[in-house]
Amino acid sequence: METNPLTAAAPTQRILAIADDPTTLKRLADAIQAGGGSPVLVRGAKMLDQAPGPLPFRFAVFAWDGTPEGLQHVTSTMRAGAQLVGGTPPTKLAAFTPLLADPRCNHVLTADDNGFHMTSVTVQKFVTGDLFGIEKYLPEGTPVHLTRLREYKGRTAAIDEVLGYAEKVGVRRQVRSAIGQVCEELLMNALYDAPVDEHGNAIFAEVEIKARLEQLSPRPVSIRYAATETGFAVSVRDRFGRLDKATVLRYIDKCLHSSQQIDRKTYGAGLGIYLIANAATQFVLNVAPGMATEVVCTFDRKSARASLRALSVFVYPGGEAQKQQAQAG
Repeated sequence: METNPLTAAAPTQRILAIADDPTTLKRLADAIQAGGGSPVLVRGAKMLDQAPGPLPFRFAVFAWDGTPEGLQHVTSTMRAGAQLVGGTPPTKLAAFTPLLADPRCNHVLTADDNGFHMTSVTVQKFVTGDLFGIEKYLPEGTPVHLTRLREYKGRTAAIDEVLGYAEKVGVRRQVRSAIGQVCEELLMNALYDAPVDEHGNAIFAEVEIKARLEQLSPRPVSIRYAATETGFAVSVRDRFGRLDKATVLRYIDKCLHSSQQIDRKTYGAGLGIYLIANAATQFVLNVAPGMATEVVCTFDRKSARASLRALSVFVYPGGEAQKQQAQAG
């Protein structure tokens, strides 16, 4: 007797692909295969209603019209701890946060060429468990530059270095401005918001901003950057692993719905997260809790006004191997 693919036990590499449109479903299947997964295809979310209980899959990819109701229909059929990658039409930042508020949806991408490529990268990270690294978002062989720092002066030098390289490879001035803004926010967060002491207390929380600039971060911060034919990518990694999805969404939502003028004093690090999400075309957060946080951002070299096309959060479950990888570099 043939086994029902919606009820049979599913190993990690078997990934559910759901879409109403057959062409989109085929593209999801191709993206999953390119990422090293084995797609199980479902033509339309209504087909999931035939499953007698929670779906056995750890991972699913779902392309739909982007409504919260459509997402909830699918995630309600998934088992606890499962993850879904959502593919939606291009939309505004405000439409991302309600979807990501679902605990099973940690990845929202646009269902276009860029989104299908991002789906492949996301699936590869699921299958391999290898989450960190800017290289995953670049064509193979792309040169990646690295610098490390521990203080404000180092931050200034690092940003100058990144922007100097961007200018050298021909990135437009407006795009360089967005890159510089994101680098500034990421480095400030990594240097002064991420560090905690052995009791988990924020080291710089009670230190005046001017006083912070004269102090060293207790652990080094690294910044990586690279250019491609069509884009530019930057990643910043700290060695504390404190940032999480709930915090990112809370900051973005607060700034989106503020009835007052947004200022640094009131919103602090939250404003930085919001500005990053508005300036980058992709915002990827990799976290090994208590070990390291890495934020990867990409930019469109052709347009400084390109909207966010991917907001994605990966969290390590723990383990010595992951710890070593997360803290490397």
